[in-house]
Amino acid sequence: LAKRSAESYLTQLCRHGFFHCDPHPGNIACDRACGGRLIYYDFGMMDELTPAVKKGLVDLMFGVYEGDVKEVCDALEGIGVLRSGVDRVSIEKIARVFLQEFSKGIESDTWASQLSPEEQTRLRRKRRLQLGADLFTLGSDAPFQLPPTFTFVFRAFTSLDGIGKGLDSKYDLVRLARPYLQELIDLRDGSAAVSLLKSWTKRMGLRPVDMQNVVAQPQKVADISALLQRIEQGDLKIRVRVLESERAFKRMELQSNVMAAGLACTLSINAAILLSLWRASTAFVTETASGEGLRHRVLSMLSSWMLRGMVAGGVYFGGLLLPLKLWKQRQFERQLAHLEAD
Repeated sequence: LAKRSAESYLTQLCRHGFFHCDPHPGNIACDRACGGRLIYYDFGMMDELTPAVKKGLVDLMFGVYEGDVKEVCDALEGIGVLRSGVDRVSIEKIARVFLQEFSKGIESDTWASQLSPEEQTRLRRKRRLQLGADLFTLGSDAPFQLPPTFTFVFRAFTSLDGIGKGLDSKYDLVRLARPYLQELIDLRDGSAAVSLLKSWTKRMGLRPVDMQNVVAQPQKVADISALLQRIEQGDLKIRVRVLESERAFKRMELQSNVMAAGLACTLSINAAILLSLWRASTAFVTETASGEGLRHRVLSMLSSWMLRGMVAGGVYFGGLLLPLKLWKQRQFERQLAHLEAD
């Protein structure tokens, strides 16, 4: 049953692309026929893995295997994890560092989780020194997102892994998934052998596009020369990002938000106090026959509404918005201190 539940879900996900989003034990049962056929309940949460997303996952796997940073980022953008139109310079730099560490781990068969705590701390400090500014850029730009489809997939695999290990102590989801991952790999070029051959020709520089680049190299040199001439003549302007200025502007923005929330809270409280004093010092006429008494009753009603609004505004700005802005400012300062730490 453990093996059948995993194969059933992998068939839904990898072959059909239409899968059950909530396969917990309450939504799965079995009968006595054929060694226990699976029965799924509650089809209120279903989702689809489109062919484009499948291809993107395959391209991501090949990009990691080949160490191609551009292909990895293109695949992440294709499956919706990386937002389109973001500045990819910092993203590609960080991805390049992690891909290099991944390649070193494969070659040496030593991973970061296997290092001692001191070595792991030393490795984290090295990453901060190397990628501190780029990590700050990622934190401010927020280029990544997690599509709901992947949230459902991760949740389903977690449930299935718990079911399988509860039924069989030797349950191994990775081993069961290998044939289905092979089918996904075949989606790229129709065969895993063809894909590996293309990867080899890419590394050796024997692809048709590489031959075309060799032929077109003189024209590219001429284009570069013309570009340099435009730079010398002042016809081309280069725009750069100054991270220190971005940090200063971000800090000023957060401080101005805190000041604005505090000022709004103070104004609301002061207005409520003044309005309360005015109501207490004013003699209201209770007779409804005279026009003067009616006027004072209307003013009393309006002032009561205004007082409630001022009190509600003070509670909102002082009790909710101001603490939130202060928390965001503190988180920003902690992030900077973490990046600047040795």
